[in-house]
Amino acid sequence: MNKVRLFLLYLTGGIFTLLGVLLAAGGAYLISLGGSWFYVFAGAGLALTGWMLVKQRIAALLLALILLIITGVWAFYEVGLDFWQLVPRTIVFIIVTVIVSAFSPMLKNRDGLYRVQPKLAIALTGVFSVGVVAVFAGMFQPHPEVSAKGKSAAPIVNPQAGENEGDDWRSWARNASGHRFAPFTQINKDNVKDLEVAWTYRTGDLAINGAEYQVTPLKVDDTVYLCTPFSKVIALDPQSGQERWRFDPKLKPGAGEGDGGKGWQRCRGLAYTETPTSNPTEQCQARIVLTSIDARLFTLDAKTGQMCPGFGDNGSVDLLKGLGPRAPGVYFPTAAPTVAGDLVVVGGLIGDNDSVGQPSGVVRAYNVRTGAITWAWDPANPKRGTPLPDGEVYPPESPNFWGTAAYDAKLGLIYIPTGNQTPDFWNGNRHDYADEYNDSIVAIDAKTGIDKWHFRTTNRDMFDYDVSTQPILYDMPREDGSILPVVIQMTKRGQIFVLDRRNGKPVYPVEQRKVSTDAMPGMKPWPTQPYSSLSVGVAPLKEPDMWGATIFDQLYCRIQFKQMRWEGEFTPLSDKKKTLIWPGYYGGMNWGGGALDASTGMLYVNDIRMAMWARFLSREDAAKVGLAPSSEGEYSQQLGTPWGVERSMFISPLGVPCFKPPFGSMTAINLQTGETRWQVPMGTLEDARIRNAFLPDEGIIPHLHIPVGMPTMGGPMVTKGGLTFFHGSLDYYLRALDSDTGEELWRGRLPVGGQGAPMSYMGKDGRQYVVVVAGGATRTGTNKDRGDYVIAYALPQEPAKK
Repeated sequence: MNKVRLFLLYLTGGIFTLLGVLLAAGGAYLISLGGSWFYVFAGAGLALTGWMLVKQRIAALLLALILLIITGVWAFYEVGLDFWQLVPRTIVFIIVTVIVSAFSPMLKNRDGLYRVQPKLAIALTGVFSVGVVAVFAGMFQPHPEVSAKGKSAAPIVNPQAGENEGDDWRSWARNASGHRFAPFTQINKDNVKDLEVAWTYRTGDLAINGAEYQVTPLKVDDTVYLCTPFSKVIALDPQSGQERWRFDPKLKPGAGEGDGGKGWQRCRGLAYTETPTSNPTEQCQARIVLTSIDARLFTLDAKTGQMCPGFGDNGSVDLLKGLGPRAPGVYFPTAAPTVAGDLVVVGGLIGDNDSVGQPSGVVRAYNVRTGAITWAWDPANPKRGTPLPDGEVYPPESPNFWGTAAYDAKLGLIYIPTGNQTPDFWNGNRHDYADEYNDSIVAIDAKTGIDKWHFRTTNRDMFDYDVSTQPILYDMPREDGSILPVVIQMTKRGQIFVLDRRNGKPVYPVEQRKVSTDAMPGMKPWPTQPYSSLSVGVAPLKEPDMWGATIFDQLYCRIQFKQMRWEGEFTPLSDKKKTLIWPGYYGGMNWGGGALDASTGMLYVNDIRMAMWARFLSREDAAKVGLAPSSEGEYSQQLGTPWGVERSMFISPLGVPCFKPPFGSMTAINLQTGETRWQVPMGTLEDARIRNAFLPDEGIIPHLHIPVGMPTMGGPMVTKGGLTFFHGSLDYYLRALDSDTGEELWRGRLPVGGQGAPMSYMGKDGRQYVVVVAGGATRTGTNKDRGDYVIAYALPQEPAKK
């Protein structure tokens, strides 16, 4: 036994020595880059500790204790009490101290006269083991970035908010203002723990091979309506989930198979409108509006699912008309259309980063009864309004509108968010009209199709910061008792712009800040960018923000960070070095949007924090290293420009993000004061698929419920019962948070993850239902992670009285 223990002692000492040398060598390189000096000293201390173990010297224990103390002081100096920042800095040295303490009875001083007594060794080992256990226990607890003060939210400012919208969910966000607020109190903080599955329905339309299931259903009167990734429309009984009818648009061959064949098969929502006639038995008194992935517009009889006669050409409108020969395969209407009076307003996603010459991003309005085009807002001719005659093509390469609009019937304005001219990362070929309207919120006159005002959230975008979230309209009470009509626009940059929706003037201050313009020849950087006083997760990254599972990959990340170009958010791309992109182009706020409780003036927002890197790379060099072209993958050709672009997530060799958690959060913002009431990490590692150099294919799923906060998709729903529901995290849960504090009150396990937003309604049976669609958490998963589930939750029914 003594030989075994001695062998383990030598082996452990040798490993510590080797790891210490590697840490010190990496630390020396970091110093040469202008980085922290700590890693050299930590590596030297670890190597010396290991060598003293090999020599069986008691100095190993003293060195381990000193190293742990110095590490703790350094960690606190860099990151304070940020739990997730402290873990990789300290956990290795705590474990080293535990191991050295366990070996300490075998150690002696130089003269061999003093040894650590077994009881003391056991005590030291126990103490530091408790520290290890405490760290690991802390990993399973949420660590809010902002904790709520007190138990109540903002004061009630509009107690009747949402009440006049009845028991239904008639629009993608319940109303045309984008609120996602359900004014129901049956499910509340006290009883949400009792929620159970009321019914489950499976569509049979599985989202695989690049498809995504991201729909938020509608509920009108006594029917639930939803669409599938392949543009089928299904009507269900709200109380039982039984299918009533199904419409199949019979997609054209190859529909949705752009993007190098990966496809954009998805449908995020439908629209509903009532079109009564003098004959109540006539078809289509109420209509469901669908845009299909093969770029057609349909209206369906809400009762039967039959195509409405007299609408368009044999029941549909061809949305490719006027977009030119490049449109098929690159133009995809995937978002919920917007009904504005007797008009339906549509836009479409245009494939990113493929090439120049992409079709127009024109926004069009069609008569919801006849399908006749009424107006067209063309960013190249924004004051025309009149649609082009048949046979003519809208000017190409204008910013597109691929989200869902908001509508103010009183002002007669439609608010649309815009993207940018493709390709995304080279802006040297941009048109003046593309620069003017890129990444904007545009207020369009619903009668004429002419914009009244627009506000740019980014100047000359070169990072794919297109604006996709539905604008939120809010009648904001002022201290003098007046009401200020505002529009709230969330952005991928994490900036939240609050504007007077009559004229586009900022309500919360917006500052134009100077940014880097050190760009490659041919690029057109803008010298300033707009920053709002309201934002989420946008603090500039610095070296101490680099993360990793351990101090070793954290060092790797710090070295990578120091080697990158980084002069702030708008550091231009180069062909010489990787450029850090933060916030990443997948977030802060992607298409899912937020939720507003107008009764309290509280805005609820989920965000993504995903640092990326990118660099310009010639198409010839990309071919030499075997990079396959893809508009959404690691290399995009950007044909028609001088350069392609290589890009990826900023991660360590272990597949762990190189930047500090959380990687996604839920935030509550008081719109009356602009203060963040709470901010909590959203999602756990439990179902995340981690890929790295050792596990490149399907990766590994940790199955650990560690609430580090993961990238989020979809959006939240808030209820008058004091709850915020969300299921767009990477783990397979629907959650209910306390809207006042952010505390998780309940979670229900889903068969797969989700990307849409929850909705809620009251059934004719008197029960409140919460409905989610679970089709898979992320497009980077495997087909094993896909689903076609529509799940309704409700409180248990009371037994019928005899």
